[in-house]
Amino acid sequence: MIKFANPEYWYFFFLMPAAIGFVLFYYWKRRIILSEFCEESMLQRLLVGYNKRRKIFKDVLLIAGMFFLIIALIGPETGTKLRLVKRRGVDIVICFDTSLSMSAEDVSPNRLIRAKYEVDKFIDNLKGDRVGLVAFAGTSYLVCPLTLDYSAAKLFLDVIDTGVIGVQGTAIADALNTAFAAFKDDGREKKSKVVIVISDGEDHEGNVKEAIEDAKKKGIIIYSVGVGSFSGAPIPLYDEHGNRIGFKKDKSGKIVTTALSEATLRMIASETGGKYYHLGSETNVLARVYKDIFKLERKELWTHEYAGFKQKYQIFLLIGLIFVVMEMFVVEKQRKRGE
Repeated sequence: MIKFANPEYWYFFFLMPAAIGFVLFYYWKRRIILSEFCEESMLQRLLVGYNKRRKIFKDVLLIAGMFFLIIALIGPETGTKLRLVKRRGVDIVICFDTSLSMSAEDVSPNRLIRAKYEVDKFIDNLKGDRVGLVAFAGTSYLVCPLTLDYSAAKLFLDVIDTGVIGVQGTAIADALNTAFAAFKDDGREKKSKVVIVISDGEDHEGNVKEAIEDAKKKGIIIYSVGVGSFSGAPIPLYDEHGNRIGFKKDKSGKIVTTALSEATLRMIASETGGKYYHLGSETNVLARVYKDIFKLERKELWTHEYAGFKQKYQIFLLIGLIFVVMEMFVVEKQRKRGE
């Protein structure tokens, strides 16, 4: 397994396209300036001994050196040993409503982004608890299976958006069934499995009561978080470039507004031993959810983890330095014979 000691330096890779663009611009601009300065025949005499291929080779070496030095800076590490680790914790699956209504902006910056921000902080507080992610709209799917790798969970969290599921709707029942399937139920563990549903509306696509009965049988506690305002807000629409092009309208041309509907969310929480929370202008709502979860009976979780990580940045540092030194020794101008 590979991990990185300094992942925050990934943004340095954005320098690579800039460096390549600068080199290309340099050659283009240089060609224009020289062509304006003198004719082609005179230009050839002035540039006697200049080797264009060597100049390009120098630039390629420098860019390649930069690439490997950035990798060295990020600090790659490899784990060679897989060990079995015992922890005590709770299995938590978080279900995200990704229907179009979650892009409404009655919660800043919008409902879904705010929910993702709260969950990001929630994951930071986890200690020994496995977390999984489900996205749902008109249907649902497991985005991230239960894991103790919180960094990986956050990567999956980043890709959750209102466009990840093409079928529109609010299929809470289907999302619950997908979440239940993520648990490995051995029939013995109770009160150690939790589902958190984050949504702005009621279920229109399935039988929630059947899902609730299934949760009771399996000892799964459901917490629900309602996102949005009761007054409602329009649903913004965007083009493929992310530019706002207006708001969703009904068949008569009137702008559609979406308001928070709590009934289903309250029901699934109260009937399974959980609680309902409202995510509006207040902050740290998920922190309150975690306080409730922390009080639950915690089970022993066995998981495989990589250990014995070794730093591998030295290899990339050496390769990068070799490219940079090679660039320094390559001369652009050929020496004439006899010099």
